[in-house]
Amino acid sequence: MIRMTSYKDKPFNEAISSFRLYEAEIKSKWGGRKRLFKCVDVQLEIKFCKAEILFEESLVSAHRDKKIQMIDMMNRAYAALINKAIENGHKELSQDHRCYQFDKDKIAIVCDYDSELPLMKNLYGKDKNVILYSVEELFRFVTPSYMDMKLILKKRDIDGTFIKVKYK
Repeated sequence: MIRMTSYKDKPFNEAISSFRLYEAEIKSKWGGRKRLFKCVDVQLEIKFCKAEILFEESLVSAHRDKKIQMIDMMNRAYAALINKAIENGHKELSQDHRCYQFDKDKIAIVCDYDSELPLMKNLYGKDKNVILYSVEELFRFVTPSYMDMKLILKKRDIDGTFIKVKYK
């Protein structure tokens, strides 16, 4: 069965689309909500998470107008996170730096070259539980045998992407 959308759905569709673009922008500028949580106090993180739960529940069961109100609430919640992070002395990521989450609560900010590390320490040194790396530094950890294995797999047209294995 094909669901026909009503003209009344248009404001909600525009609002949710705009919100998802805003979330993507936050991920590229700030490294996502995990990094923002590390830049603010725990009380604000808890408030944000409560708002997010209410938002997600409203997307499932609420009326269109309530959903739009909840999208507005989430926009304000993200703005509060960002404003508090700036107030605490944290900065947006440069376009040359990327943010990755690994393990459960650890975040890495990565640049391309070792020469950029002093700048990164200056910019993001206040971020708690954040580790700074350069891609050059990470490549020094890769063993020659691992690189050879990747080349052999590539020559045989085999995907050499490895996943994380969790030992129990």
